Amino acid sequence: MPEPLSAPPTTHLTQEAATPTASDHGRPLALRVLGSNRVLQLAGPECSVGTARGNTLVLSDPYVSKRHCALYEADGALLVQDLSSRNGTWVNDVRVDRCAVGAGARIVVGRTALQLVGEAPPSPGRFGLVGEHPSVRRLVESIERLGTCRQPVLIQGETGTGKELVARGLHEASAWRAGPFEPLNCGAIPRELAESELFGHVAGAFTGAGRERRGAFERADGGTLFLDEVGEMPLELQPKLLRVLEEGVVQRIGEDRRRPVSVRVVAATNRELAVEAERGRFRLDLYHRIAVEVLRLPPLRDRPEDIPLLVRHFLELEAPGGNVALDPRLLEGLRQQSWPGNVRELRNVVRRMLDRCYEPASELDLETLLERAPARPAEPGLVACLGRSMREIRRDAYLVNLRACGGNRSAAASILEVPKSTFFDHLRELGIDEV
Repeated sequence: MPEPLSAPPTTHLTQEAATPTASDHGRPLALRVLGSNRVLQLAGPECSVGTARGNTLVLSDPYVSKRHCALYEADGALLVQDLSSRNGTWVNDVRVDRCAVGAGARIVVGRTALQLVGEAPPSPGRFGLVGEHPSVRRLVESIERLGTCRQPVLIQGETGTGKELVARGLHEASAWRAGPFEPLNCGAIPRELAESELFGHVAGAFTGAGRERRGAFERADGGTLFLDEVGEMPLELQPKLLRVLEEGVVQRIGEDRRRPVSVRVVAATNRELAVEAERGRFRLDLYHRIAVEVLRLPPLRDRPEDIPLLVRHFLELEAPGGNVALDPRLLEGLRQQSWPGNVRELRNVVRRMLDRCYEPASELDLETLLERAPARPAEPGLVACLGRSMREIRRDAYLVNLRACGGNRSAAASILEVPKSTFFDHLRELGIDEV
């Protein structure tokens, strides 16, 4: 029999009506097995879940008990009851003995995730994704569906669309959420240190390696490794990454020992990796290995109706409990912006607006936004190249576009199609501090 799943210390809860009940949604709920097409309509006085024949929902998960949990209605509420299972019953990331549940609730038994569904779709606020646009709702549903799958996921989207937020959501939705979430920005690692950052090294493996170091794969063992800006990974390192993904073992630099790792890889990029692979700038076999599932994040300009929700969300995060009145003209002006920096840029605008408010109850108007937000040039500024070094050309190109963006580094990086972290590193290397 499999060993019990490891879990963090938890508190057993008993809550009779903490969430909406089945009757709140006007029709019976169904129980969906995430990661599959199985949907069970809830009918009758009780629905039992387990591996034994005779349960209403029979699962083949070896980490699920013969009779694991049951759902039943009592006093108008739909309750889930753990049946002294070996690995516990989890509702919305909390281990429970018994609690009330409603549409959208996520129930994890063993390594199987279930979700109660009805007329109401999953809450778009889940995983920190704020918005009512259909693309946001579909994204939430995809995270729920893919959370329990072990295969790699590639997240594609423009700068500032929330790729790391989605990666963390995939980790939180997984049965391995108790393990580490290890982010690694591939675009910010110096080329000569990239292999060490991924796989680690032993003391003396190369100049400057004074002591041994675990790589990102080892640090993420038992959890999720998030490879941000994976399109920036050096070509010569990509075969080694592919080998680790295929074999599940890593080898530190300077060591013969091969160490097994159990890691779910989530990668992200603002590039079209399929196109990059066709052009020889990214290995095609690696692309197919990390893009088993692909999530595409919508740019903010495609969902302007979500901007008021996001503004209020960011105001609450930046000034919790503050009394800030929003002029309708301001919200309409925000809706009309192109937002090249997407949600990240919008949050920075909210921060700048709050910097202008000195009273607890302040009126923010459209002029406040327009005064602070830099204009975005239509195309990258041009610089003369003949007879000049690459460093000189790059420095002038960065300066021209920074000035055109009013000093906004994120906007300049987006226009030049350089990952923001790489752009910031280049600014330091080129000695560009102020514009």
